[in-house]
Amino acid sequence: MGQRTKCSTLAAGALAALLIFTPKTDAEETSPKQLYLTRTCVACHGKDGAKAIQNYPHLAGLDQAYLYEQMKDIADGKRLSGPDARGFPRTQAMKDVMNVVTDDELKAIAGWLASLPPPPVVKSDADKVARGTTAYVKSGCVTCHGKDGSKPLPGYPAVAGQKKEYVLLQIKEIRDGVRSNGRSKLMTATVKRVSDEDAEAIAEYLASTERPAGK
Repeated sequence: MGQRTKCSTLAAGALAALLIFTPKTDAEETSPKQLYLTRTCVACHGKDGAKAIQNYPHLAGLDQAYLYEQMKDIADGKRLSGPDARGFPRTQAMKDVMNVVTDDELKAIAGWLASLPPPPVVKSDADKVARGTTAYVKSGCVTCHGKDGSKPLPGYPAVAGQKKEYVLLQIKEIRDGVRSNGRSKLMTATVKRVSDEDAEAIAEYLASTERPAGK
């Protein structure tokens, strides 16, 4: 009974590493949502990719091709992130998971997440939004991510409606050269000109701005 209780607790917290290696059933093969749950993506990105914890991103409603590209870059070690509270790279656990998930499974998960509605935005006060709007345009972010962060160029993500903590982290990690995969390396010169205060304002503004699904 004690062992069962322990296993139940680990499973409930999506921390049981054995889940990653659970043999696939027919249901899992045909259900991207089940893949998302059993491959423990839910642990950091939350229910339906819309309730991410800490400074992890919301994934619901993002572009399918972009999601797939980022998952592949993490699996291949091309996309890195700084240490979490325990001192481990934030992307390490995801890398371990994605290296035991098939390419077809990654595509299925990305497609399912893209089909979901974006999470509700976190409204901010008018003064902060106004400052963030100005900083967003002045910084040049609008060039690639589009007006209001919701109409990006191909290959770039919509950043409207994203978690403030995640946006702020990405600005700093791209600026500091921690993240340089894909098109993010093209942003380095831009974000190097963004002050910490403006980065905070931009993140606050984007977190309060709605966006359509699949962007």
